[in-house]
Amino acid sequence: MVIDFHVHLGWVKSFAWNLKGRIYVELEDLLSYMDGADVDLAVVLSIPSGSDPYSNIISNEELWRIASKARDRLIPFCVVDPRDERAINKLDDLIELGFKGFGEFKIDLKIEDDRVIRILRRVNDYGLPLLFHMEDNKYFYDIYALDKALAEFSEINFIAHGPGWWKHISGELTDETYPKGKIRREGMVQRVLRKHENIFADISATSGLNALKRDLDYARIFLEEFSDKILYGTDFPCLCHDGSQFGPNMKHLVLLEALGLSDSVLDKITHLNAEKVLFGG
Repeated sequence: MVIDFHVHLGWVKSFAWNLKGRIYVELEDLLSYMDGADVDLAVVLSIPSGSDPYSNIISNEELWRIASKARDRLIPFCVVDPRDERAINKLDDLIELGFKGFGEFKIDLKIEDDRVIRILRRVNDYGLPLLFHMEDNKYFYDIYALDKALAEFSEINFIAHGPGWWKHISGELTDETYPKGKIRREGMVQRVLRKHENIFADISATSGLNALKRDLDYARIFLEEFSDKILYGTDFPCLCHDGSQFGPNMKHLVLLEALGLSDSVLDKITHLNAEKVLFGG
């Protein structure tokens, strides 16, 4: 079984040198990718409206309507904007509707912001998984404040994603969004994963792929140690820099298979950890 823990519906802007414009996908496109790549289940994420100028992911309500057409394949997550005065009421309504988690929490606020904290408190009350997008000085930042949130909101299984998380796989930091080079010294990612039981990380998009590809020897060591914490994901329909599309291009899965990991480690990453986060056990 394979579970893709990070997909979207809607349009995204292409930054590939050989493909310009917007890429729009509907339900049949998502299911076609899943069938072609042998993906059994996918977690479909919304994002707060207007939070990302380079995409227009469908709303919670539209996501629920569409995902309901493929209940056996899609697991819908909802999200609300913490800057909205009615955010808590909206979240209550969405959870009552049947959403299975919260995300993608891609919001231009610090983790310690009071508006973020009140959302985390509510999600913690529900005991829902929460997938966040982290970028330095931009989205749900910073990783050093994450430590406190993980301890305070212990009923939330947090799923980390984004360059502001994955660049910290190395203790040698640069200003690059997607750093290159060998991992000579561990960073905050390893410390956080070891310290807290309620933190997972998805390897989707360029950020996760780059973090593993930059040092293949270390990637094998990292994935074996943290095999209980890593989730397979792609960020479909986002595009790779070469113009291919994450998911259908199989880059994340091919990398995992090329590392020579044991079947037990691969099973955890591709579906068992996702099942634990989504269904318990």
